[in-house]
Amino acid sequence: MAGLVEKTYGDALFKLIIEESTGKLADAKSELTAVNSIIADIPELIKLSKTPTVGKDEKSGIIESAFKGKLSEYIYNFLMVVTDAGRLDYFGKMTDYFSARCNEYLGIAEITVITCQPLTPKAKADLSAKMEKMLGKKIVIKEELDPSIIGGIVVKNGNTTLDGSVRARLRALRTDIGSVIC
Repeated sequence: MAGLVEKTYGDALFKLIIEESTGKLADAKSELTAVNSIIADIPELIKLSKTPTVGKDEKSGIIESAFKGKLSEYIYNFLMVVTDAGRLDYFGKMTDYFSARCNEYLGIAEITVITCQPLTPKAKADLSAKMEKMLGKKIVIKEELDPSIIGGIVVKNGNTTLDGSVRARLRALRTDIGSVIC
């Protein structure tokens, strides 16, 4: 559930871009995600934004020197408003909320697929087609590798997890055997 801060800022940006052109949503989403990655990679930036001894003008100047001319007008202005309001520490949550709103509006479902080895292009296409049919949305797959699942696949979509991993089957088997023996 989104908090008030990320919802307020995320909704404002979403509505602003929708009013301008729905065609700009995907670009805004990817640009915001890129900025979020940069901010997340520099934790000192968040600390600086919370330091009371550094003035607003100085904080804005740092953001301006790093991003001015490199971002679309909407995302740059959004970043400046967030910085001026002292809410840079919420930027990641704002980005997540905005991305979720965009996905919902555009009919996209982002799923996370966890396997012990990379999916082949055919397996990825087949999984995408099945999930698209199941969810009725365009699918974007984010792959993660986790050798501890031993084999099989784990698919996450929002709060739903479909666990078809060997690890999950072994746990279930252990539970079944344990209940028979005890």
